[in-house]
Amino acid sequence: MLVNIKSRENPNVKLLSKLISSKKARNEHGLFVIEGLRGCADAVKEDVRGNISVKSLFCEEKAFDNLKNALSGEENETLLNMEIFIVTRDIINRISHEENSQGIFTVAKKLHKNLDDTCLKTDGKYVVLDHLQDPGNVGTLLRTADAVGASGVVLTNNCCDIYNPKVVRATMGSMARINIFIENDFQKVCGVFSKLGIKTAAAVVSDGEEIRAFDFSGGVAVVLGNEGNGLEKNHIELCDKKVTISMKGNIESLNAAVAGAIIMWEMFRKQVNEDE
Repeated sequence: MLVNIKSRENPNVKLLSKLISSKKARNEHGLFVIEGLRGCADAVKEDVRGNISVKSLFCEEKAFDNLKNALSGEENETLLNMEIFIVTRDIINRISHEENSQGIFTVAKKLHKNLDDTCLKTDGKYVVLDHLQDPGNVGTLLRTADAVGASGVVLTNNCCDIYNPKVVRATMGSMARINIFIENDFQKVCGVFSKLGIKTAAAVVSDGEEIRAFDFSGGVAVVLGNEGNGLEKNHIELCDKKVTISMKGNIESLNAAVAGAIIMWEMFRKQVNEDE
């Protein structure tokens, strides 16, 4: 269903604007926004696969044509059954946080799940983000987890909002393809993994087992800490193991997203070699 909207005072436009700018609104409605042609096209494709529930689209006429061209016949059939609002460039410029918006937004239901032992695999490979605050880092780590085939990502200890537009943009469509869990009680997170026999490994700057020698076989969850302070001491102690990326240069630590990418690669390196 296509509906033309020309007024910024339209209630649907007002809701879209709130969902983009307000965490409170996203929590109240259980919705979030994806902006950009690639992200919106991915959302429609993943809706067809049952990985995301798209509620509506807002776009300019040209952007809508571009979206249709990016989709298959089946995906276009799904698209045309969605609620689609055709809006003006003036509305786009008022609500977008992008300098050069592509003029298209998708509103979708939130994707994360609550963490419990029924939704984890005993031999799974997981990444736990503990109090990460930078949206770019969180988004990049979610995208990397999707790239390597991680079983899921757990956010704990009040990480930044994963539905923040900066996080969503950094994931480049990966959010619908990776299992995301939120549980702010870190002790509970460790307890769930322990119950299933999944070992937890704290990523630390020093005094951990060197990453290339670490045994990533079986179920394992690597815990990455805050960008500025790393992991809290008591959180390190709650983990079963410690793992360290040894460095030959003159810096003490790596950016959280870079360190996470290296660790995830090592988690799956043996599996990749076997596949080759």
